[in-house]
Amino acid sequence: MKSITLLTGVLGIALWATLMLVLAYPHDWVTISNAPVVLILVSSIYSLLLPLALSLALSALAVLMFNYQMVPPVHTFHVDLHEHGILLITMMSVSWLVTYLLRRQKQIAALERQQAQRTLQLMQWSEKLREVDKPEQLLSDLQQLLLGMAEGCAQVVVEFTATEVDSLNAAQIKAFNACLKENKALGKSTGRYDNLEDLYLPMRGKSKAYGVCVCVGGDVDFNETLWVRDAQALLDQMGLACERRDNVLRAQSARESAQTQKTRSLFLTSIAHDQRTPLASIMTSASAILEQTDRLSKDEIRHYAELIQEESQQVARLTDNTLTLARLSGEQVQVPMQLESVEDMVAAVLQRLRKRKTLYLPTVKVDAGLPLVNCNMVLVEQVLDNLIDNAMKHSGAPGSVELLVLQQQGEVVFQVADRGQGMQGQHKLQGDEFRGLGIGLQLCHAVAQVHSGRLSFSSPANSGQGVLATFALPLAAVQDNNT
Repeated sequence: MKSITLLTGVLGIALWATLMLVLAYPHDWVTISNAPVVLILVSSIYSLLLPLALSLALSALAVLMFNYQMVPPVHTFHVDLHEHGILLITMMSVSWLVTYLLRRQKQIAALERQQAQRTLQLMQWSEKLREVDKPEQLLSDLQQLLLGMAEGCAQVVVEFTATEVDSLNAAQIKAFNACLKENKALGKSTGRYDNLEDLYLPMRGKSKAYGVCVCVGGDVDFNETLWVRDAQALLDQMGLACERRDNVLRAQSARESAQTQKTRSLFLTSIAHDQRTPLASIMTSASAILEQTDRLSKDEIRHYAELIQEESQQVARLTDNTLTLARLSGEQVQVPMQLESVEDMVAAVLQRLRKRKTLYLPTVKVDAGLPLVNCNMVLVEQVLDNLIDNAMKHSGAPGSVELLVLQQQGEVVFQVADRGQGMQGQHKLQGDEFRGLGIGLQLCHAVAQVHSGRLSFSSPANSGQGVLATFALPLAAVQDNNT
């Protein structure tokens, strides 16, 4: 930039020197009638290349040279004729006026180019802010932009809080916090704390300031300097982007809170729904025993007592499922896992079914040579117990429930099949929940997520009879532990 300025200056001086030579050694084609036109034309050209004060001085020297060489009496600065005096005054006035207007026009054009460049910067900055989720990531870019346009400032500091700035002294930090609190510009010629040596511009949102730009040193007029207005526009865009980010986070938090409340309500509804039937059976059987003891036989009393015991066991299982699901639904759940035998877990589930005196047990088939599974045995057994119990309740015929355990595609897969009512349409999307599994289904899904496994339900596409529940556990963890 300095080399270009020097080159234009040399060119302007050369044009003026050429004009002086033409006036000092006139030819037949340069006369007192056309020389003023040549002088004004050349002066208008070099006035675009030289500073205003220098151009005015050189134009005055050119008019004096014209007076000395061409205005009678020549080689003197005297003017005998009134007309020649008016000519010299007119030449001087027109030359200075043209020089001033051209220089002014050049300054306006330069300001327009600068403003166009800053407008482009504002547009690009706005586009960049729209493309990022976290505006604070662009803080360093914003500081570079402001540093490039902050004319006359020794240093530019942009931060969200004063504690993040190391280069500010105690007075500057105090002014920083005041600007952040008031959400208004402070410092020189702002009308607020004019005694401050620095300028403080807020990163304004609609409701508050999200940060402050400190322009350290320099002679800055807040009301007259154009770059201050552009800098404030950049800061306001950053502030609005931060406010949009906060609004998005608040909306997301509100949605999550609403979803949590909805889940909690569904959870409580499921508990009430699942426990209503066994409790009703317990109350009915107990009332029958209490109110009709004299008319009931021992077999009938025994039947009611067994019914109470069976339904009480169901309530106990629902309570265990509820407590386990509540524990798995907490934040940062840590479930202890170790290598377990698939055969042992299946045997434990069948043993519990026998203790509950289930009318019939499922048909079990376990592939030979299954590897150990890295899991929580208690949770997996609870899942199998829920799936088998649900299948037995809804199976179309006694003894039609089947449990198949196999290995496929890096997973150990537990499949529980029945021949009851199948699933169609949206029921396949919702799993087996429409058949009353309730809390048990939610527990099965939670256990699958904790083990990075999967749980799915399907029905034959043709007949629509029966449901196949698939619970799969990955084997990747097992291989890692063995290595």
